[in-house]
This record gives sequence, C-alpha cells and structure tokens, in this order.
Amino acid sequence: MVTNCIRKNKALARMLLLALIFITGTPVFAGGIEWRTDYMQARQEAAQKNLPILIDFHTDNCFWCKQMDHRTFRDPALNQAIMENWIPLRINAKKEPALTDALKIRSFPTLVFAGPDGNILGFLEGFIEAPALVSQLEQHRGDSITPDWMNLEYKEATVAIASDDYPKAVSLLKKIIEDGKQRPIQKRSLLLLQDFEKQATERIAKAKKNLEQGNTSESIQLFREVSRQYEGTNGAKESTQILASLANRQPNSEPFLISNNLAKEVLALIRQDYKSSNFLSCLDRYEYMTATFAEAMETQEAGIIIAEIKSNPEWMKTACEQMGDKLANLYLSLADSWTKKGQPQQAIYYLEKTLQTFPGTKYAEAAQVRLAQLIGPSIRAVELKNNK
Repeated sequence: MVTNCIRKNKALARMLLLALIFITGTPVFAGGIEWRTDYMQARQEAAQKNLPILIDFHTDNCFWCKQMDHRTFRDPALNQAIMENWIPLRINAKKEPALTDALKIRSFPTLVFAGPDGNILGFLEGFIEAPALVSQLEQHRGDSITPDWMNLEYKEATVAIASDDYPKAVSLLKKIIEDGKQRPIQKRSLLLLQDFEKQATERIAKAKKNLEQGNTSESIQLFREVSRQYEGTNGAKESTQILASLANRQPNSEPFLISNNLAKEVLALIRQDYKSSNFLSCLDRYEYMTATFAEAMETQEAGIIIAEIKSNPEWMKTACEQMGDKLANLYLSLADSWTKKGQPQQAIYYLEKTLQTFPGTKYAEAAQVRLAQLIGPSIRAVELKNNK
C-alpha cells in the first residue's frame, strides 16, 4: 500500500513537472539550471535584466550532449555562475533548424555566448568540463558588460556634442572604442566618430572645389574650420596639411597671412595643453610649429613653454608616460589588425610585448584578455567556423 502511494506521488510529480514545462517553456533539470527554450523570450529577458545569454545547442542522440548534462551542468559552482549572471537558453537543433543554420552550428554540443543585445561574443564546440566553462563564462561576461567609466565618458561626449565642442567629443569617443570590442555603447561611439569624419570630409571637398575655382579665401576659411572644429579626426589632419602647403607659397600672399593666424591657434592649444598637464601634446604641437612656422613669433613663444617642460624632470616623466599610453594603444590595435588578418601568432607577439612593456597597467590587462581569447578554445571554435 505504501509502495503504491509512493508510485502515485512520483507519477503526480512527473505530471506537474511536464505541466510546468508546457506552461512556462522553462524545464528544470537535475543540475538546477532553469533553461529557457524560447529564443525571443530569452532575448527579451536578457535585455530587461541586462544579462548575457548562454545558448546550448544540442540534439537528442548526441553522446557528448548527454555528458554535458550528466557531468558539466551538474556542477554547483557552474550552476551558480549561470543562474546569477546569465540567461540560459537550450535549443534542440533538430527542432529549431532556422536558428541553428543562422548561427552556422554544425557540431554538437555547441555553446554560444551572446550579449544582452544578442550580439555574439563567441562559440565553444564540443564537451567541456565545468571549471573550464566557468572560466569561459567569466571571460565572455566581462566582454558583454559596459564599464561604468564608458557610460560616463559617453554621457560627457554627448554633452560636448550638444555644446559644439567636437574636439572633446572626438577624444572621449576614441577612448571608448580603443579596446576594439563590440559593446553596444562602442558601436554607438563609432557611428558618432564616423559621422564627424563624414562632416569633415564633406567640408574638405567643398574647400577643395573653392580652391580649384580660385576662391582661395573661402577655401582657406573652410580648411581652418575643419582643423579647429574636428580636431582629432583624419579630416582635421588633412586640412592642417593643406593649410601648411598653402602657407609655403609666396610670403606676401593670403595663405601666408592665414598661416600666421594658424600659428596663433596652435600656440593657444599648446598653452591649453600646458595648463592641463598634457605635456606630450605640447611637444608634438611644437614639433609641428617648428616644421611649419619656424620663423613665426608664436613658435618662439611656444619654445619658451617647451623649454620649461624639458627642464622639469617630473613633467618630462609625465610626457613619457603619456607616450607609453599611445604606444600601448598602438600595440593593442596592431594585435587586433593581425587577428583580423587571420595571423594570430603575430597578434600574440604584440600582446606579449604589451604585457612585458606595460606590466600592471590597464593595457596589460586588456592584452591578457586578448591572449586568453586567442589561446582559448572558444576563439579556436570561431576560427574554425570562419574557415568553413
């Protein structure tokens, strides 16, 4: 009689579990992970909670899929990491062929790491033990989260744009996208930078057309505006070079008079950089002045400021550190370029060089993350997919 009662209770429990799965679409497995089964609902939940998505692509007859269920997903530490920081989504590849094909899933199991916006962060093919997967989750979660400083810099950039302070906005936006990741805020920042470049390019084209038609005064004015208003963009650099070229014409010509005004503007920028302790920028601008306006009085005045900087060891140390920041960013950008070219060994070389040259800095930390991505299994999985 007792046995029959137990059997009835077990049967009732199974029926309740099936009913729960049918109603909510959220099966609860023995490991304790509440897997979602509806892709769009998981996307909405991820967006609402600002959590990344872990997608497990599996099939019913997959041996290693079952091993993941029986071994990996039963690990308590892994379960806690998933339930606290991820939206877990389980997709049966045979029942969801459209989504499987869209993500080019060809082997099982395959785990897909995605940001709260659905942006794919990485793939992991095949069986993996729980500790290794915990490490992968931590790594990809870091890629999906927007640091607080980025939100603050972006907000400050939008304020600068509203007040027409484009040089400040360009500087802030470049800082946001410098690590090369694809966070939503970085995509928005890149679009804003591209818009600045487009505006600068359009004005340069108009200035060149005026120059060809003999409207030298109007064209020079446009070049000056681009150099000043869009400082930090490629368009501003091009405009400055064109102005320098025009200034090398007859010394009594209008471009020569314009060059004097430009020298005053550069001197003003040096003074501004000096006040903000941006000593490396002072040195760079002065080098440009000596090459372009060597005889100008403004260049001599700037030389006094530069001499003061060079005579102060602490300030020169600051300039060297600022140069180090630029070099570190260049190393990281170069590594990203090699990675995109499909030559990870070259990328690894410059990432290791960053670690050796700038230990204990945020650049070393960024290099370490990239190295983990290049050497780790998820990146190898992505490379395999790209080669298919």
